[in-house]
Amino acid sequence: MKKNKVWRKLRLCFAAAVLALWGAAFSGAVPIAARIMGRTQFIPALLCAGIPLAVLLLLTIFFGRFYCAWLCPLGIIQDLLRWPLSRQRPGRIPTARRMRLLICGWTLGMLICGWTAGFLWLDPYSNFGRIAGAFAWVGAGTLAVLAGLTVWKPRLFCSAVCPAGTMLGAVSRCGVFHWVIRDSCVKCGRCAEYCPAGCIDLESGTIDDERCFRCMKCLASCLRDAIGFQRRRPELPEFSRRKFLINSGVFAVGCAAGALTVKSGLARWLPVPAASPVLPPGGGDTARFAARCTGCQLCVRNCPAGIIVPASGGAPGPVSLDLSRGGCRFDCNRCGRVCPTGAIRFLPLAEKRRTRIAEARFNPRHCVVFQFESPCGKCAAACPTGAIRLRKNGTPRPVDRKLCIGCGACQQVCPASPKAMTVKSVEIQTLIAKES
Repeated sequence: MKKNKVWRKLRLCFAAAVLALWGAAFSGAVPIAARIMGRTQFIPALLCAGIPLAVLLLLTIFFGRFYCAWLCPLGIIQDLLRWPLSRQRPGRIPTARRMRLLICGWTLGMLICGWTAGFLWLDPYSNFGRIAGAFAWVGAGTLAVLAGLTVWKPRLFCSAVCPAGTMLGAVSRCGVFHWVIRDSCVKCGRCAEYCPAGCIDLESGTIDDERCFRCMKCLASCLRDAIGFQRRRPELPEFSRRKFLINSGVFAVGCAAGALTVKSGLARWLPVPAASPVLPPGGGDTARFAARCTGCQLCVRNCPAGIIVPASGGAPGPVSLDLSRGGCRFDCNRCGRVCPTGAIRFLPLAEKRRTRIAEARFNPRHCVVFQFESPCGKCAAACPTGAIRLRKNGTPRPVDRKLCIGCGACQQVCPASPKAMTVKSVEIQTLIAKES
């Protein structure tokens, strides 16, 4: 019994450490924490389809759906909310398999068609980012919904809605190791009462590996050491052909609905990028950016210039640059370093300094040199690429578009009101001809 409680304490200590690292990541003061932690999340790993995804899937095959209790920040937040809000025991929660498959198919259908709108709403990591990174109305609303669900049924989002949990659960169901209820069980019901996923069926003596996220509460609550972790038998898991066909059909319908949402006019009701936004350096173009950005706010919190902003009002949607707040620093590529989904492609400084993210425009009617014959030259002094030069009389020449990267430094220092130097978005980010 004491040994079993040690496992749960280990899980709680690990979760506390993970949450502390997430606090450091979203503080903006520890960029290395942001870079590492973002790559531990399943949906960003899925979008990048690289080594982190392979590692998470391999660990899930061996140990089950551990991600939801050990690594997912939104899952850990739900555990924290349950402690002060509700001490009632969760009891049994409906399987809701078809609903889970429908939701998962819908999000994946949109992703296949080049849109992350489903994950903007349902990715657990991105929802945590809106709570921790940009506490606007959506972040507050997300926290309120989680609190309400926690009071009603803890971890209901994880066990019945979350698309990441559904995908990991499908992998876990055929994993190498699984939880078992041994013959020493006396069916006292303590494990089922404490299970936040409601995945223990005492009548059949089984634990649903699709929904179990290895929180260790059943292990710690069992008084007879009747729950254990053992290797699955080599034969294929038992399944019903009829249920398999029905579930496959439900998933296919969800995928078709997701594709229809993107291809039809229904997409206008979902979070979309603003018309021709200024994307962070490495964003490429609006279509590519929308296919990868989940609005997790990690770049927002880690931008030293504070110019990366969430969608209007903090709503779920791709981020963009607000160059009216300042200029994009010439010596900084932090947003590309911390972005976990690859929406902001990492650019070495030499390449980032040559990437055109916008275009500067000069309006002599507003320039103080032309209007008041007052010496200035601040725009030319601030331009890091030499795209703005002054004439002999001190007036600015037209902006050299071959050298301008649209960083907004000229607009930031321009003393005129309205600004004589402004920046306009470009459709596709390209490289300037040469570096100054």
